[in-house]
Amino acid sequence: MYIPTHNSFIGILISSSIMLVLIFLFLENNTKPKQDYNKVTGRIEYLENEYLQWPTRHKGDYRYLIVQNYPNPFEIYLPNSEPIGKSIDDLAIGDTVEVYCYENEYFKEDSLNRFVQFIDKNYEPYFIRNGFQEQLGYFIIALFLLINFIVFLLWKKGKFPLL
Repeated sequence: MYIPTHNSFIGILISSSIMLVLIFLFLENNTKPKQDYNKVTGRIEYLENEYLQWPTRHKGDYRYLIVQNYPNPFEIYLPNSEPIGKSIDDLAIGDTVEVYCYENEYFKEDSLNRFVQFIDKNYEPYFIRNGFQEQLGYFIIALFLLINFIVFLLWKKGKFPLL
């Protein structure tokens, strides 16, 4: 039995189809309305620029947040925040916040939740993740469609094998 490789028209179609499914899952996780994410409510127990050995890069751009009633710390990358009136730095230990996030299998590896989408205090936003992930997802979809189109044209001209 012959399995098409990435050097054939069918192989590229199969590979890009798998990647497109993964990108759509990525987009689904990062473009939901606030109420569709897991909501964690609790008092802030820890809020600093560093936590244990983290961050390993871009020191000063991260905030680490531990909220009562949630077993793991949150890692928030500040450049991913939409500009709003208030920021995470305006929060203090003891404040009660609502954190909207999701979890996946990567979360389990180092016990940091890096998937915070929103942070509110008294129904006011202090962090809203910007649309970079959405823009990245659509860019990658367009790139895969362009690659498929070019490979299709090359295959039609006989310069790319079917299998």
